[in-house]
Amino acid sequence: MKPSALAFAPEHRRQRQRHGGCQRLLRTLVALSLVTGGLLAGAAQAAPGGGAAEAGPERIGGSGNGSRGATLLRVHATRSHMHCPLPGRQQRLIGIDSPAEWEDTIEQQGEVAALGRKVRWSRERVIVFAADMQGRQAEAVRLESPARVIRLSGGVLYWPVRKRILDDQPPRQARPCVMAIIDRAFWHRIRVVPTRPL
Repeated sequence: MKPSALAFAPEHRRQRQRHGGCQRLLRTLVALSLVTGGLLAGAAQAAPGGGAAEAGPERIGGSGNGSRGATLLRVHATRSHMHCPLPGRQQRLIGIDSPAEWEDTIEQQGEVAALGRKVRWSRERVIVFAADMQGRQAEAVRLESPARVIRLSGGVLYWPVRKRILDDQPPRQARPCVMAIIDRAFWHRIRVVPTRPL
């Protein structure tokens, strides 16, 4: 059996060779982690809404401490309207589940005009919140939803909506509303929760 050259090398030379091998291994691991991280970041940026569009709802929380946990639904698009395409004057908070329901609910406006893009009904739903304009104040109000995800817990969808006071007087027939395309999921009711004012 032929003896290894490393066995006859001086001690400092053996240590240097071992150290060089460790350095090469470390460089390889760092390069792999950078490549993997870059691929994941690129995939997240390529998806609409800044997240992985195909991933769907994300479960958070757990059952280990007895809590029911929650699901985060991704917001794919949102749009504010001063003239809401939803009919009526009273406050309404609804979910729209299909193209047929859209046509029955929204007044003479297509998905692209109302939301900025088509809805992928097989994996997305639309939610709409319209303000009550019965006893309208003299101030102009704009409804906005800055949320990128919406929490679904115990069958309740908690939708953060901000009411923004505008300096200009509202148009005579203004009725503000906000609409959002979110991941498809089932809920019993929607609850609007306030966000921090601007």
